[in-house]
Amino acid sequence: MTKPMVTGVDGTADSLAALSAAAELAEESGSRLVVVHVRHESGVVAANSALAGAGVAVNEALDEVEAMSRERAADVLAGRKVRWRFEVAFGDPASELIGAARHHRANTIVVGGRTHGVVGGLVMGSVAQKLVRHSPVSVLVVRDGQPHALPMAASR
Repeated sequence: MTKPMVTGVDGTADSLAALSAAAELAEESGSRLVVVHVRHESGVVAANSALAGAGVAVNEALDEVEAMSRERAADVLAGRKVRWRFEVAFGDPASELIGAARHHRANTIVVGGRTHGVVGGLVMGSVAQKLVRHSPVSVLVVRDGQPHALPMAASR
């Protein structure tokens, strides 16, 4: 039996493109797909939650994003011949995706990637960058709705 793949979804177009690519790979290989949504409060949201009543608003917003992610994942996977499950984790997205890959003994993590400039990558960080650096399993980053490979070196 083939090992499962883990893919992260947050409801964005990038994450749904990654989910679609992961589903295609899972169908071809017969792998199960573990779709993980990570509830994560960014530093800005955490700072705003200190305001009176903001904590409730933050939780409601996180609930809405989770529900939207679950619904959109089901839409992307509808009609596909792939076994899948939806899981919710809490914390740092890269750490939680690595944890899910370990827990399920997955061989690949698939995520969407946004193109950041050098400064944007340093300031905002990147789940994909963290995964590539720290994941014990292969990581596929899907950009522009397509998996990208490094160009092959010219043969000599």
